[in-house]
Amino acid sequence: MSWIKSVSPAKVQSIFPIYHGQWMSEMDRCWIREEDGVCVCSRLIRTDWGKVEHVTITRKSLSTDGSGDFTWAEKQQIKDELFGRNRVAVEVYPKDDRLVDVADVYHLWVFDKKFNLPFGIHTKEFQPAINRGSIPLSEDELLKLQEVLNKHKGGDIQ
Repeated sequence: MSWIKSVSPAKVQSIFPIYHGQWMSEMDRCWIREEDGVCVCSRLIRTDWGKVEHVTITRKSLSTDGSGDFTWAEKQQIKDELFGRNRVAVEVYPKDDRLVDVADVYHLWVFDKKFNLPFGIHTKEFQPAINRGSIPLSEDELLKLQEVLNKHKGGDIQ
């Protein structure tokens, strides 16, 4: 898919001051994928973790009903195509008092090429779990577990 550079919200703001929040008016790069109407904007910010690219992903026809959702694979592809395959990005699920969910706009934070998360699921970054103790199963839970194990005896549990 091909991306076309577009007029950024920061440029629009400099001519027509229409954005009332802070971060949108700072989005100084913007791309549109004409095939499907996907719009990506970004701004570079400084953090305690170094420079981070704050990225928004939406559709040109902005919706508020969930019809503009993107799959994880779509967001990964967008990150790879515009910011590079060798960069880590995160999507944040905030505490309730920090939640803003008024439109189908998705935020990624893309880190510098040299940045790596200090945790993960691959062998070289694997961190052993902290033993929190086990919670004993109730008699009903033990019976249900036994049923599942008996059902799948000799095969893999799915």
